[in-house]
Amino acid sequence: MRTVILLGAGISRSAGGSKPLAQRPPLDADFFQIAKAAEKKGHKQVVGALSDLVGDYSHTLTASLEASAAYLYLKAIDSPSGSAYHKGFLDLLKLLTVVLAKTTNKVSTKPRSIYYRFLLSELKKLDNPEDLTIITFNYDLLAERTLDQIASKNGREIFSMPGCYQLSDISQFTHINGFSQFENIEKEHKGVSVLKLHGSMNWQSKHTSPEPNPSALFSPSRAIHVTNSPDIATSLSVKNKRRVYMKPIIVPPVSGKRNMMHNSMAGLWKVASEALQKADRVVVAGYSCPPLDLEARILLSENLRLNENKRLYVIDPNPESAAKFIEICGVDHATLYTSVKDWVRDAVT
Repeated sequence: MRTVILLGAGISRSAGGSKPLAQRPPLDADFFQIAKAAEKKGHKQVVGALSDLVGDYSHTLTASLEASAAYLYLKAIDSPSGSAYHKGFLDLLKLLTVVLAKTTNKVSTKPRSIYYRFLLSELKKLDNPEDLTIITFNYDLLAERTLDQIASKNGREIFSMPGCYQLSDISQFTHINGFSQFENIEKEHKGVSVLKLHGSMNWQSKHTSPEPNPSALFSPSRAIHVTNSPDIATSLSVKNKRRVYMKPIIVPPVSGKRNMMHNSMAGLWKVASEALQKADRVVVAGYSCPPLDLEARILLSENLRLNENKRLYVIDPNPESAAKFIEICGVDHATLYTSVKDWVRDAVT
């Protein structure tokens, strides 16, 4: 049996539990509310930049991280260095990094945590850890941190870092001074695959300026440096002969992203396609498949419609999510669970 788990921001929120606003892993719709509570100065900069650029329409953009990121990304990629779009995107990138660090670095992934129990329950249903593929559009590191802990207690063959990413050309696996490290280090892929189709906060590119020009910031062939820490660093720079600044390699959920994303990320979409076609079980956990992301919808629709043997499960408190994925995936029905706790309790096979 082969399982694909589609992880969304909802699973990170669930893992965070009931916390004050400034400590909650954000969802798309409440990112700017949480950012205001967690990082007031950065929030003010981004909201001010959007207001200057689009006036009252900024209220629409700041109602959604996906909408604001897509707008600034698409504008910045073709804008000159130092433009308002370029600076706005860099400010949003910094704000996103800080908010995810503050809201996810302290989320528990220990054996009694819901994230640990969820992924371990899925592994126990399979003959081999290679039969589990995680496809996620999340930028945080909660899945990797959880799998690293599971592997440390249940067998190193379960997970490898950075091999889990199946990236074809990692330039360097970089240690961050003062940060904890992953325990299960292996560049070759083994165990669970973690396919991060929009990039990750620990995939970094090096630049000679803290505000790299758009051609360098968005270059599809820039070298990928994966940082060896389960925690997100709010900012990274390295000083050798001259100071080098690191920027996360991520892509927002925009249509037409194939022409913008890193070359290695494009290959991951093919790996994800193959996994979806071969899956016996597809578990959608806290993922909404946003309407802006046409390519994600096509990925799911085309490949799951080729798979006649799949069983579809949706973990989401909103029953409309099940109906959405029934339509996207071309199935007669989906089994809905309103929480990860209910799923783990039932040990669904």
